[in-house]
Amino acid sequence: MDDHHHGYAKLRGTRMRMEQRGTALAVAGLTAAAVVLGTAAPAQAATPKRNDSKTEAVLLVHGIDWVGEASFDCRSGWKNLKSEFKEHAWKGSVRSVAFYKKDKNCDLRIASAGVNDGIHKLGKALAKKIYSEYTSRGKSVDLVGHSMGGLVIRDALSGVAKKQSGYPAKLYVEDVVTLGTPHNGTNSSLCVYTPCAQMWKNSHYLELLKRNPQSAQGTDWTAIASDADEAIGEDTATGGGVRHWVRYKNIPGKKDHSLLRTTRDKTLTVKWRNLPEAATGWRSGDAPLDKAFTALYWHSRW
Repeated sequence: MDDHHHGYAKLRGTRMRMEQRGTALAVAGLTAAAVVLGTAAPAQAATPKRNDSKTEAVLLVHGIDWVGEASFDCRSGWKNLKSEFKEHAWKGSVRSVAFYKKDKNCDLRIASAGVNDGIHKLGKALAKKIYSEYTSRGKSVDLVGHSMGGLVIRDALSGVAKKQSGYPAKLYVEDVVTLGTPHNGTNSSLCVYTPCAQMWKNSHYLELLKRNPQSAQGTDWTAIASDADEAIGEDTATGGGVRHWVRYKNIPGKKDHSLLRTTRDKTLTVKWRNLPEAATGWRSGDAPLDKAFTALYWHSRW
């Protein structure tokens, strides 16, 4: 090959290598850009719509262990309420919550607390679990709390609403029902543990809790009480600034405080209020768990 053709071949080879290198750089650049754009602007799930349905997930939060064993049997404790959901063909999951270290037969654990762990610790743990299991996935939940369990729920929503440290930025909670919860505190001195002091009337802890705290989705609260509750008076059990309350004159049995969590399929003497309407007078009505189910079905009233 003469010098002329040899020089031409060398130049052509150099140009081809340059073009190939340029193509590879361009492809690499586009790939990198796609990755950057994909991570910089992830799709955000829309806030769940509020509606009347049986498809919402439900979490059940039990109350304090008065005897100090840090234990609650979710299977027996929530058996009747789960039967209520099943009888009415509720399609969403219904999960009982464990927070004491010895809680058993529960569906979802949020903590392994002792009897002296404060309500704020449990509320924060519940808020984090709701966020990781539901809110972060664009899903909302309904909540039911008995006794102190209602304050655990209120703490979770209050801490988020007040943007307190350690709580998630937002939650999606459509409905809350509390059963015998001391929203305005109690005068009981039978319990000496930390959560008991937090539940005393005019406690600093209760003063810090937000009244009727709302989630990012909007939250409808219903408080259910009994005038014959031996542990929590009806005035405090219907407090907390809730829009709806239900009061029973008494529930046949030995202890109304526990019966609020277990009584269904009965006709009892009851009165109720749905703001902005005035409260009704005493009349015949459904049992506590029937009312609880109805309150969770309706997104704005029951």
